[in-house]
Amino acid sequence: MFYKGIILAIVTGTLLLSACSQEQAESDDYLQEFDGKLEHVHGLGYMGSDADLAFASHDGLKFYQDGAWYSTSQQNNDYMGFTAVDEGFYTSGHPGKDSNLPNPLGVQKSSDKGRTLEKVAFEGDFDFHVMGVGYNNHTMYVVNGHETNELSMGVHKSTDNGESWEKVEASGLQGEVISIAVHPEDNERIAAASKKGIYLSEDGGSTFTRITEETNGTMVHFTDEFLYYGYFDSEARLVNYHYQDQKKTQLPLPELKQDAVAYFAQHPENAEEMVFLSFNNHAFQTTNGGDKWKTIVEAGEVQE
Repeated sequence: MFYKGIILAIVTGTLLLSACSQEQAESDDYLQEFDGKLEHVHGLGYMGSDADLAFASHDGLKFYQDGAWYSTSQQNNDYMGFTAVDEGFYTSGHPGKDSNLPNPLGVQKSSDKGRTLEKVAFEGDFDFHVMGVGYNNHTMYVVNGHETNELSMGVHKSTDNGESWEKVEASGLQGEVISIAVHPEDNERIAAASKKGIYLSEDGGSTFTRITEETNGTMVHFTDEFLYYGYFDSEARLVNYHYQDQKKTQLPLPELKQDAVAYFAQHPENAEEMVFLSFNNHAFQTTNGGDKWKTIVEAGEVQE
């Protein structure tokens, strides 16, 4: 019996090692080293249980991990409205050349780093450029720019993973909306950046209050305690807003000449780690709360 136990343990261990090796091989096949041009990015974020940092571009996802860049070998879609969540990401956009998905994508989600996408809503009907999804609650808000039989113009939300949608009044929200964000836990708290400023709603989008002067809002991003938002007046600004006491703290930024913060994310487990992409295609990452920023993309060229 003793020897049978040893043999069984060896066989089991061999099978486990084989499975791990196969999984690693599949991972290596899917993610390939990348040293090309990062262009037409329409979202970024730390997604999934491993908090993988992904940039959503017009030709698939690009990952930045431990100082190295990787691109995907499959599903190289033109992602729009990309939002990272705790289980992966939600997105809209258009299918890539190697994809059999309908055009446009409507709303899709993935929990395996984009290897496969699952239909959520409006597949083949809509391409949402502005979409926000709560990191943990997965409540979705979309901005629809053209009316159809399925969806009227304006802001709509779904609290049941796309099974049903309702239009929100969005009273007080002015200007063209270019970014929308949903609180990770409280799906009644959402924010929007428009060409008229930064707006906050605490009633599920029924009413919005502008929390800045009238200015060019560029992005919004929620964490549990804070709203991070970007705007441009005479220069780029990035602000940490504590919505319980309305305290605003401006974060230091690297030099941005006639540029501004377009997309921003904070690591879900480490508040000191943050990343942003500018409109002129420069990306920076900090691991000390913004005291020092490292250039990881310069004018579209990825850096190590």
